[in-house]
Amino acid sequence: MGSAERDLPQGVVTFLFTDIAGSTRLLHRLGEGYGEVLSMHRRLLRRSFLAHGGHEIDTQGDSFFVVFDSPREGVAAAADAQRALAEHSWPEGVRLLVRMGLHTGEPLLLEGNYVGMDVHIAARIASSAHGGQVVLSSRTAQFLADDADTGVFRLKDLGHHRLKDLEQPQHILQLVLDGLPEDFPALKSEQPPTNLPRQVEALVGRQREIAELREALLDDDVSLLTITGPGGTGKTRVAVTVARTLLDDFLEGVYFVDLSAVTDAGLLGAVIARTLGVSLDSEAQPEEAVIAHIGGRRMLLFLDNFEQLLDGAAVLSRILSQCPRLTMLVTSRLALSVRGEHEYLLSPMQLARSGSLADVRRSEAVQLFVDRASRVRKDFELTEANAAAVAEICELLDGLPLAIELAAARTKLFPPHTLLRKLDNRLVMLTGGATDSPYRHRALRNTIDWSYDLLSPQEQDFFRDLAVFRGGAEYDAIETVLAPAGDVLDLLTALVNHSLVRQREIDGRVRFEMLQTLRDYADELLGEDPEHLVRLQERHAVYFLALAEEGGETAVVPSFLQDQDNIRAALGFWLDGMGRRDTEAGVKALRLASTVADDWYHHGQAVEGMDWLKRSLAEAIDPPREIQARGLRMLGVLTEQRSRPDEAIELFEQALQVYRSMDDRWGEAAALNSLGIALRSGQRPGAEKHLRRAAEIREELGDKGGLINSLNNLGIVSLDQGMTDQALELFTDNLHADRARGDDWGVATTLLNLGATHLLRGDLAKARSSLREAVSGLVALSDHDTIAEALETCCGLGAAGEQWVPAARMAGAADALRQSLELPVAAADRVYLDRWLSACRRALGPQGFQSAWREGAVMTVEQATSYALKELLDDEPMP
Repeated sequence: MGSAERDLPQGVVTFLFTDIAGSTRLLHRLGEGYGEVLSMHRRLLRRSFLAHGGHEIDTQGDSFFVVFDSPREGVAAAADAQRALAEHSWPEGVRLLVRMGLHTGEPLLLEGNYVGMDVHIAARIASSAHGGQVVLSSRTAQFLADDADTGVFRLKDLGHHRLKDLEQPQHILQLVLDGLPEDFPALKSEQPPTNLPRQVEALVGRQREIAELREALLDDDVSLLTITGPGGTGKTRVAVTVARTLLDDFLEGVYFVDLSAVTDAGLLGAVIARTLGVSLDSEAQPEEAVIAHIGGRRMLLFLDNFEQLLDGAAVLSRILSQCPRLTMLVTSRLALSVRGEHEYLLSPMQLARSGSLADVRRSEAVQLFVDRASRVRKDFELTEANAAAVAEICELLDGLPLAIELAAARTKLFPPHTLLRKLDNRLVMLTGGATDSPYRHRALRNTIDWSYDLLSPQEQDFFRDLAVFRGGAEYDAIETVLAPAGDVLDLLTALVNHSLVRQREIDGRVRFEMLQTLRDYADELLGEDPEHLVRLQERHAVYFLALAEEGGETAVVPSFLQDQDNIRAALGFWLDGMGRRDTEAGVKALRLASTVADDWYHHGQAVEGMDWLKRSLAEAIDPPREIQARGLRMLGVLTEQRSRPDEAIELFEQALQVYRSMDDRWGEAAALNSLGIALRSGQRPGAEKHLRRAAEIREELGDKGGLINSLNNLGIVSLDQGMTDQALELFTDNLHADRARGDDWGVATTLLNLGATHLLRGDLAKARSSLREAVSGLVALSDHDTIAEALETCCGLGAAGEQWVPAARMAGAADALRQSLELPVAAADRVYLDRWLSACRRALGPQGFQSAWREGAVMTVEQATSYALKELLDDEPMP
């Protein structure tokens, strides 16, 4: 063995190859000056290599081939070399970028040269890199595991790549160097066979869906995955993106089969064969030829737009049964319903959670709108001025990518606020898609036509009739209102399978909904038969009146939050629509409005509720006295909620008079209780007297829930009078009673009152404990009016504990919430709040107070309550 061989490391060694990126361009540009740059490059690199025990094997032109005993030393040398190059002052305008690649192996050493596949692997890995990038094989990375764990080396996984002349794909990682660029283009590797279409426009968002689909397709138990969803949800674009991420996982081919123009399932085998390049002679059966061609290959077959070829689903099953390493990805508006199929429902894009600019920016639907709008208007950007309109456009379009793209294209002519107004007729407005896109994607109506035409006549009629519901409905409602249309269960199942209706579970209750764009389409169809429409609307209104009255006057509608639009439609039918021809229309509207008024109260919707009740009372002709009295009282309740005590007192007195004329003691007690609340809110005398009389009557009647309510209100009056011991006793007893009755709202509001009582008594720990449970309960109940009260009480807690900034933020959040609900603070409650705010202003100063207030005012309800629970109501609140 020669001396040169004896000096070189043997056994397991690490190779480093380097090369100047763009050296030819640099030579042309610098001319004779290139030699000086090249020499300096060599001096810098050699210094780094020698410092880490590197052995220079070869140097040709602008490249190095160096070997190291240790992978750690090799990687350290590459890191030092890159830093040296980056820190050196090169001639003006010169940016010298060197690609570097490392691989560890056990080559042969013959006559002073290393030979073997490991040398070629190292060279190919280096060639795949970009200037300034250091990449290494997974073999080298294995030796750095401990160093990576301790932060000595930071690695970024770049996945598996096919490299020139290498049979097996290589797992490549990137060395991340602090202070140097981390993001580079994709590695220069060879791709497996594919005909995936190039996407001219980048996919926006959908990262979660892509990750989930990719994981599913790599699961050995999944051989057939069908992406379903309504037309326009972007199934094809998402599927193409997913398929492209799988090129290195299906190295024997990823093939795209376009079925959009194929309507005969008998041609399916031939279309697949043609896509794969399988030649068919006159006697060959396409399906058998495809099976023979694929055999045991590891392939992904992506079949796009399968919904019109469902009769051919068995062909796919037979191919899969004979090709054990084949995976199929299918897009279809309907599932294939074959054994072994895994379905992935692609939902519309994520909408903005609130109207704040930050939340709007995070919405994927908004990001898509902005991206596409900026393509037709280079100066388009999302701003405070247009964010709310853009978010509303996306919500109006159900987050459907196709609809959003068509709408964004209209920003060439209309700014978002104008476009929003014009979208009332979105099926007409949203046309003009790209001329090279499929016909069904050039207008929103076209893509719905495509789905509608796949339905049977009976399914088409049922789809049309479902438009009578607003915001969807539960199964019982659909069956009751539409039962004459046929077998509801089978028809509803068919529409769900066609992705025209979606099924959702909310609080344990299953609802069936249409996207708004689909409902608009069905609404047009329903409007073509006015008499049929009126019959359906009447059945619909009668159903929701019966649902509201089912639990009696004090019960809430279980599905109120979800069925608000249906309730509005029923009221509108009797007050504004064809239902007005019914002489009892006003009375029916009043029955419905007065029954759901408790729901409006609990959800802070006093403004809307007052409007419906006023109109219903005005339209009702000779209503039964109990209905009239209930309407007057509930209008008073909502009026008092809006801090209009004088108007509320007058309404309660009218209701009280009617109840007494009927000798209705239950109604009398309710009116007296409400009157007492209004007198207290307006700081008028007599509140305690009326509340005590209400409590007496309710106790005589055995009305436990009503009695607890009256006693709670007496407790609040006691607080106003400074009688905190009496208030504490009342609230404590009531809390036990509310818990025993399972009254969640009663528990939450009583806890809020207890928290205020403890606060006024100076017991901050108990106040914090009561308020923590109260806020959590109110959030679960979506009672925004009482949440505003709770945030104000949290302000008081913060002020008492000298947590001035959180206190001011809570006051700002409560004020913003009240403004959105149009529910001012009652005069009696303003006394406490002003005291707490004055303390905050003194502690923070005008500028500090306003800053904290504004920070709270931009919080959403969710953000404000979460902040309160964390910063003020935790067992150990922040100082």
